[in-house]
Amino acid sequence: MINATSGADNTAVLALRDVHKSFGEAHIIRGVDLELRRGERHAIIGPNGAGKSTLFHLISGQFRPSSGEIFLHGAPIHGLEARVINRLGMARSFQITNIFPGLSVFENLRLGIMRRHEL
Repeated sequence: MINATSGADNTAVLALRDVHKSFGEAHIIRGVDLELRRGERHAIIGPNGAGKSTLFHLISGQFRPSSGEIFLHGAPIHGLEARVINRLGMARSFQITNIFPGLSVFENLRLGIMRRHEL
């Protein structure tokens, strides 16, 4: 959809529609609806155990939703493997960042780029 006032693409970059995640009887994510458009910034806040990490695992493909839909640039990504979602342009980072603590920052970045391009 084109926004008539700005001419910019108004399609959500990321959209979640009624996303749920349960682990057995534990209902962790209960009907999340979210749309992020180009240039927008949002924060996910809440206490420990609120489901923030689970939500990011769902978006990145680490977990599959129990129900609901997740879209990246209008294309469904719910149920895809994390590596496929990553190739589509959705990447995430983790709080623990020193994957190779004996290497320099440059060397760690280079390894990530080399993996991306299968060098």
